[in-house]
Amino acid sequence: MEARAPYGSLPPGPRDLSPHVAQWLRAQGFQVWEQPTPTPSLSLVTGTWTGLTGEQFSFQYAHHHPPAGPVSWAACSMGVLPAGAREAQVCFASTQVRRLKEVRLLVLGNDQFDAARTRLKAARATLTPSANLPNV
Repeated sequence: MEARAPYGSLPPGPRDLSPHVAQWLRAQGFQVWEQPTPTPSLSLVTGTWTGLTGEQFSFQYAHHHPPAGPVSWAACSMGVLPAGAREAQVCFASTQVRRLKEVRLLVLGNDQFDAARTRLKAARATLTPSANLPNV
């Protein structure tokens, strides 16, 4: 029988989901920027998505993996700048994530983003196939 991990030992930190998050965001129609070369301690993915009425959503995923020490973390956040507004609104604040599924739930479960995607889908349904609208 295998020896059990000592009580209270922490599981390893979350794995770096950067490439998976970037790929998924692109599939949702986000313009994505990935940190060109991950630093020894940080990977970063940012993305923007503009809705039909001009609102702009900004997403950020960061994975911190220090070269020494057991502590690593991954978190994401998203905000929206409504059309004509001067200040952005928080869709969800920095939230720790361990799996891509959690990232998807945070983004797709946001009411403001869902409403913007619904408006875009409705507009797409009424336009001709040659219309040049962003992906949903």
